[in-house]
Amino acid sequence: MLPASWAGGDCAGDVVDRAIGLSQAMKPLSLASRLALEVYSLLWLLLSPALLAYLLYRSLKQPAYSKHLSERFGLRFPAFDGASDSHHRSALGGISGSHHQSAPGGASDLHQHLAAGGELRANDKRPLIWVHAVSLGETNAAGSLLRAIKQDYPKHRLLLTHGTPTGREAGNSLLKSIGYADHQSLQLYLPYDNRWAVDRFFDHYRPDIGLIIETEVWPMLMQRASAFNISMILISARLSEKSLAKARRYQGLIQPALLAFEAILCQTDADLMRIRKLAPDVQGEVCGNLKFDLELPQDLLNTGLAWRDEADLRAPGLASSGKEDSASEKPLLQRSWLVAASTREGEEALLLKQWLGLAPRETMKIVMVIVPRHPQRFEQVAELLDQCCEGRWIRRSDPLFPAVDPSVCVILGDSLGEMAAWYALADLVVMGGSLIDTGSQNLIEACAAGRPVVLGPSVYNFAQAASEALECGAAIQCESERVLSAALDLLADRKNLAAMGQKAQRFVLAHQGASQRVMVAVGKHLESVRPIAV
Repeated sequence: MLPASWAGGDCAGDVVDRAIGLSQAMKPLSLASRLALEVYSLLWLLLSPALLAYLLYRSLKQPAYSKHLSERFGLRFPAFDGASDSHHRSALGGISGSHHQSAPGGASDLHQHLAAGGELRANDKRPLIWVHAVSLGETNAAGSLLRAIKQDYPKHRLLLTHGTPTGREAGNSLLKSIGYADHQSLQLYLPYDNRWAVDRFFDHYRPDIGLIIETEVWPMLMQRASAFNISMILISARLSEKSLAKARRYQGLIQPALLAFEAILCQTDADLMRIRKLAPDVQGEVCGNLKFDLELPQDLLNTGLAWRDEADLRAPGLASSGKEDSASEKPLLQRSWLVAASTREGEEALLLKQWLGLAPRETMKIVMVIVPRHPQRFEQVAELLDQCCEGRWIRRSDPLFPAVDPSVCVILGDSLGEMAAWYALADLVVMGGSLIDTGSQNLIEACAAGRPVVLGPSVYNFAQAASEALECGAAIQCESERVLSAALDLLADRKNLAAMGQKAQRFVLAHQGASQRVMVAVGKHLESVRPIAV
């Protein structure tokens, strides 16, 4: 919450008084919950060597996983002015010092704790809004929210945290596009969920409000946020039946974490109902899905269209439209472009098996683009294409792209941050994650680009969005083994395909507005501390 010193008064003293008041008002955890939380935190600490080994292993394929390790383990955090936290850490006694750094329950210890770390925050009176978007999907979903925050609270600082390099990279581009200056915004990895690391994170930044996107409910993070008197809101919250079944196994940890949120803003009534099965007394309401409020970058849309034009101009006229390019004097080829977006392991093999079953002349009429969900799988998919496609495929990263050989019928989208470009060149999108039991990736982005979607049977992560897209005619659904044949049937019916594309865009437009509703709730929580001066 906003320190009272910004309305006058002593920062440390006022924060301490409010923290003590909140701790007295909060319903205390049961003994069983406290023990479970301490064991949980200890396990995170004991697993630190294994986590470090895992990150280094991941860095063999994705070097970005070896960067900023100190943030993940709570050892070192950057400051908004670009300086390290060495001075701040020294005031606390150093990493190896004997001074205990977690925010204790006693008033005298809390005074000492805040006074030791208060200089960092006291030097900058601007309020701090913290948004956590763990990965690429959540970061993209947060785009409309971050734009609204920038517009409504232009003088506030923004702290954006992530859990993956792809999320961090997307967040960096997003902040630049919104217009956040370096001194006004900061990115880092959220530390692992042990008490020591979480306390260092909160003590270093002391955000006034924390906005968690979708599903990131961490027990220790929430318990310590309450101890530090930080308002927490879960935004665009969702919980599938499958996730509910898993969460019930750890209800003793998850229920107190959910109750620690001052508000839970759900995507749908069904999500709120499932969350209340875990914690009946949560402060929840339905505000919609932030993913519908996305703005696809126009430069990427233009790039995708240019790629398609470039590739088609270099292809022979298998089914010529009769038009000719004045520069190349080659007829334009009426090929169909099918994009398999955000595919998961096992889906590429399934699609390629169906593709290989087509007659050669049929495959020459189609360009299939495969864009794996995770960049560390690019090489794995490339090996599969080598085995299946006999030189009839090319990478996005190939210097020749998009001026590809006419025999090329499969393209591997081995790049990051270009999904909007792939949607722009597509006639039809097969949604990855829906062909195997992983619940589907985000079909909303494809619909926003005006592209019809083919879904497999597994859509539990986007159950309501998928249901409504199917109902309005923006998508079709079929068994995984029939996805390609269903796609070919659609591609052969150009009139129906165009109509489905228009329905897809109308479907997205009809569901927009979640970010505005979220900002109303966020504003109420900020203004409950003090009126916001913008």
